[in-house]
Amino acid sequence: HPEPNKMKLQAAVLLLFTVAATVSIGYAAKFPDSFSRCNQEDGQCLLDAITATFRNFYKGVPEIGLVPLDPLRIDKMDIIQGDGPINIELNFRKVDLNGFREAKIKKANGFTANPTKMELNLLVPVASLVGGYKINGKVLILPIQGEGASNMTMVNCDITLRWIGKLVEKSGKQFYQVDKFKVTFDTTRFIMNFTNLFNGDKALGDNMNVFLNDNWPDILKELKTRHCVRLHADIRSRRL
Repeated sequence: HPEPNKMKLQAAVLLLFTVAATVSIGYAAKFPDSFSRCNQEDGQCLLDAITATFRNFYKGVPEIGLVPLDPLRIDKMDIIQGDGPINIELNFRKVDLNGFREAKIKKANGFTANPTKMELNLLVPVASLVGGYKINGKVLILPIQGEGASNMTMVNCDITLRWIGKLVEKSGKQFYQVDKFKVTFDTTRFIMNFTNLFNGDKALGDNMNVFLNDNWPDILKELKTRHCVRLHADIRSRRL
């Protein structure tokens, strides 16, 4: 069985969700006055509050350790698929994830005063991953190889995040500890562009980019079928 893709991502996305949730359900005194407050039984208020957090605080809030979300810098992300029609090793380095400031929260479950199993569903109109890449392998029927700059854009990206964690106390301070974290997604359009494919052969590179974009539904379906969209994040406990 192929080893699932392993993506190492800063915990900023999850941190923002945790901040928005904890502000809304009873920890508000520890955050700036401009954060929205909700009663934890008010589901619509919670959805609006988390959406507002994306809109208003995407640049980060240094005083509470909230790092910038849009763009979100990802230092390292590796996708490794070992067999089947998609057989690639794709490495991203120092890439920026853009678009989360426009996210709209559609569903939020588990945001209680003692959160354990939690779920968020959000829609991002346009999400793009831009930065350096290196790829080697085969996509459907064609070999692919290159190293350079990349842009991968998804339109109407519907993302569901699920995680399990708990509140813990260390040295008299309360932290939220994440034990498991999973992301799934769908999209109505996936646009890919890789520069410097095939050692800079422009004709081959242009043809490959056309091929990738003509066949994006099959490519994405294959990756998702083989669990290639699993995300493993390096998440440290966050102080609340």
